[in-house]
Parts: sequence; C-alpha cells; structure tokens
Amino acid sequence: MSKPTITVIVPVYKAMATLDRCVESVVSQDVAGGLACILVDDGSPDDSGKLCDAWAARDPRVTVIHQDDLGVSGARNSGLAAADSEYIVFLDSDDALRPGALQAALDAQSAAPNSFVCWHYTTDENDTAPVTAAAETRPQSGLARLWLDCLLAMPWNKLYRTAYAQQVQFDRQYTLGEDLQFVLDYVELLGKITPDFAYTALTASLTFYDCSRGGTLSTRYHADYCKIWPEHFAKLNRACNAAHCPQEDMRPLHRAELTVFAEGVADILRRDPAKSARVRRDKAIAALRSPWMHALLERMKIEGAYSAYYLPCRWHSTRLIWALAEAKRTGSPLYGKLDWAGYYLLRGKMRRD
Repeated sequence: MSKPTITVIVPVYKAMATLDRCVESVVSQDVAGGLACILVDDGSPDDSGKLCDAWAARDPRVTVIHQDDLGVSGARNSGLAAADSEYIVFLDSDDALRPGALQAALDAQSAAPNSFVCWHYTTDENDTAPVTAAAETRPQSGLARLWLDCLLAMPWNKLYRTAYAQQVQFDRQYTLGEDLQFVLDYVELLGKITPDFAYTALTASLTFYDCSRGGTLSTRYHADYCKIWPEHFAKLNRACNAAHCPQEDMRPLHRAELTVFAEGVADILRRDPAKSARVRRDKAIAALRSPWMHALLERMKIEGAYSAYYLPCRWHSTRLIWALAEAKRTGSPLYGKLDWAGYYLLRGKMRRD
C-alpha cells in the first residue's frame, strides 16, 4: 500500500463526548493521495480507548496507539513518531475539520511549495462559509503579526512536512503554552532548510475549535503561569527579532504580552489555593517584580506602547490589576474607564495603536 499524502494526529483523553465528531470530520475528507488518522489514547480512564479501537475496526485508515498518560505533548510526540506520510496535521479530540479542509491546505501548499501553510479557525460548528485554498502570502518578518492574528500559537491550524516535524518535539516539561514552543522550533528548522520560505495564510477557516472546553486560563488555574509565559515570550521575541519583524508589529505584540501576564497576576489573586489574601497578594507582587516584567515595561516605555495594564504593573498595584482584569472578564464598562484614565495620566505620551 502506498503512503498516504497526509496524516491527522489526534491526542485522546476523556473524549467520549466529542471523539466521534472529531474522527468523522477526518475520515470524511476527500484527499488526493489518501489520508491516515492516528488516534493516541493517552491513558484515558473512561472508554475513549475502546471508542478509538472501534474506529480502527471500522476504517483501515485509522490506527490507534495506547499509552500511559504522558500528557498532550507526549501523545502528540507518539503520533508524530508513528506518522508515515508527506504531511501531518494535528487535531484535538474535541475539535473538528471542516469539509474540504485538508485538500484546501494541500492545494495551498502546492501553489507555494516553499511556504508554511496555516489557516484560521471558527468557533461556530455550523459555519457554512466556503472552504477554499485562497490565501495570502506573508514574509518571514510577519511572524509577530501571525501571533497577533491568532495564527501562530496553536499547532492544529498548520500543515507540517512530516520529515521536518519529526526532527522537533513537544516539550513535556510545559503544561501551558507548549504548542508555541513546538511551532517556533519548527519555524527555526524550516528557516535552516528553506531559508527563503514564506507563510501562506488561508483566508478560510478550516478547523472548528470548540471553545466550550476547559484547560485555558479562564477555566483552569495554573500555578506556574507567570513563570511559564515569560519563557515562551522570550523565545517568541528572539524569533521575531531574528525575522526582523517591524516595529509596528512588535509594539502591539509587547502590549499583548503584558495583557497575558497581567491577567495571570489577577488569576493568582482570584484563584490561587492559598487561603490567605495576603499570601496571594505577595505571590502576585513577586510576579510583578520579576526581571522579565521590568524589562518588558522598559521596552514598552521606549516604544511608547500603551496598555491599560502599563501603569498598574509599573506601580505593582494588585488592586488596579484586579479591577481591570475583573472588569474585562465580566464585560464591565469600568475597564474602559480605567483604560482611558491611565492613558490620560500619561498625557498621551504613549501610543494606543
């Protein structure tokens, strides 16, 4: 049997409610050259493993790997090692591919052989917008813009060359943001192999992302959040600097970094398990006093990049950070009032764009 053109790798853990939808969206794809689907049962305590086996018995294109719980990174690494195709795509077990998605990605790759293909996602399961290979080309210096356009951080909206992807690994030491590390490692490798590569960003949404799931900052507390994300952002900034990303992209990138970090600080105040409010406050202030935070604020001062969190973080004001984050989380108009109050306190010396 000839090798399939593309393999879809699906890590599976407690996915009984959504796995059928996910796998059906894969096996129903019509792909020139054929496809394969690898389901990695990562020690699921429910019957997800049996459901994976049922799919493998029903469709010879589906194979299953059963392993102990190694986490999503370990599951993706196992699927990656087992893939034997020209290209791979990652898909989470609670998400789905839209009809025609894989062929659209492959068509875009064929039209620009030296490109790294990525695409948008939709949160509407019933989205009827057409799926086509229409795309825009972005230079390597557009890396920061990819982050800002929500195209960079996740691994499941990209078409990878299997031979290249198998040379990098998801880092299992991270329980948060490990996707970005993998993507940046792949981009670095791609730059060495194909120095003139560009990004091809499809204009259509090819993946349905189920945003009702847990695991994000809004649904689960991460004790190391304010330690892990600075490490990821440091790597992202090195990559952006190496790609010569323009200042007009770096300024909003740094603003976004501050927002992510400040909302992590607010989460310490809101959900850290310490019973004492004083202990939670001390943890939050320790995060605000980190060298990374100081360097980011100084960089933003030089760039003139304003953020609603800029003054509260510079002042180490946990009360203001809490108020801003809670207002944003609940949709309160207080966020806008505090945002503009900070801007006017700086007398317009910093830019909002």
